[in-house]
Amino acid sequence: MRETGGVLVVANHVSWLDVAAVAAVRPARMVAKREVGGWPVLGRFVALGGTLFVARDRPRALPGEVAALAGTLRGGSAVAVFPEGSTWCGARMGGFRRAVFQAALDADVPVRPLAVAYRGADGEPAHVAAFVGDDTLGASVWRVAGARGLSVEVRVLPAIPAGAHQDRRGLARAAEHAVRAAVPGAEHPL
Repeated sequence: MRETGGVLVVANHVSWLDVAAVAAVRPARMVAKREVGGWPVLGRFVALGGTLFVARDRPRALPGEVAALAGTLRGGSAVAVFPEGSTWCGARMGGFRRAVFQAALDADVPVRPLAVAYRGADGEPAHVAAFVGDDTLGASVWRVAGARGLSVEVRVLPAIPAGAHQDRRGLARAAEHAVRAAVPGAEHPL
C-alpha cells in the first residue's frame, strides 16, 4: 500500500499472526483491548509499538476513545483494527463492530479493507493458525510452528473513500462485505 496520511485499515481476524501480516502490508498503529497492555512482557512490547488500547468493557468510555482514534487519524497516522473484536476460524467471520468506523468518518479519512487468509502447502484454505475458543497462546504457537507449508495471504482491497457512506453502519457494512467477498471459503450471510 502506497497511500500516505490518515487511513483506517480494517481486516478480518483469524490469528495472533494477523498483526504481523497486516503490519507487513501497511505499518500502522494497532488497536487492541486494554487487557493486552497488562499482559506480562507482550503488553509492554505492544505498548512500545504505539498500540492504541480501548476498554471494550466500559461502553461509557467509547465516545472518548473514538474521539482519540479520530485525532490520531486526523494527525496523519494509519490505524489498524480488527473490527470483529475477536478471532474467528477463517471460514466463519464475525460481524464488524461499527464504533471504530465513526473515527474514520469524524477524521474524514478513507477505510482500507484487507482480507487475511491462511493456506496450507496444498494451497487450500488452512485453519491451523486460527486462535479461537479455549486455545492458549502456547498451544497455538506450537501448532503453527509444526504446520508445514503454512502461508498467509493478505489481499489489499480497494479503499472506501471518506464520505462514501454517511454513517458508520453503512461504512462498516461496506468494509465487511468487501472482506467477506475476498476471504476464500468465507460464509456470506450478508
